[in-house]
Amino acid sequence: MKLPQFDGTTPWNVYRRQFVSAANANGWTTTEKATALTLALRGDAAAILQGISPENQEVYEQLAGHLEMRYGQSH
Repeated sequence: MKLPQFDGTTPWNVYRRQFVSAANANGWTTTEKATALTLALRGDAAAILQGISPENQEVYEQLAGHLEMRYGQSH
């Protein structure tokens, strides 16, 4: 399954559902999910990587958490 890109214009909760569906269909590990999510980021959404340590960029829950804080419902 091809993964959609995320640039911050799509609601995060919608994108995350699509991402999780693709990850489940592809059988990705948490490390593979972190890599795929990093590669899917575009524009302003990709700039969030500047504020996350390289170690945490490899942890899906950390990366998704930062995106949730920036683009989630409570944003």
